[in-house]
Amino acid sequence: MVRTAMSSRQKILILDPSPIFRNTLKEVIQTTQPHVDIDEAGDAEQAENILSQRPVDAVFLDIALPGNNGIPFIGRIKRLVPRACIVVLSSHDSAEYKEASIQKGADYFISKDRSGGLRLLDVIDEAIRGREIA
Repeated sequence: MVRTAMSSRQKILILDPSPIFRNTLKEVIQTTQPHVDIDEAGDAEQAENILSQRPVDAVFLDIALPGNNGIPFIGRIKRLVPRACIVVLSSHDSAEYKEASIQKGADYFISKDRSGGLRLLDVIDEAIRGREIA
């Protein structure tokens, strides 16, 4: 994926029902990418409110959302912020979920359980900085 450089402060949204996971991911991102502004949401409604108020450069989301399947919400995110990089981080690690997520517009699908930390760091870098990874 090739992305153009954006403003010096990137804006991202972490959408995950777990406050612990959101906080952990936020800490990782802030440590490795100190130039980002991070919003958090625990459900699709909160996320949609944030996205309708200000555009973001990247969205990190779990597809298991309270009261909502996150896969259709990927399409909604793409309509609200078409240029945003969407990274699905999910415990639902199956080919069907991955394929459906990509078809709806996700740029990456990473298993929370099986993906290595280095792969996640590479994807964070790609999503936020817009650098192409090998």
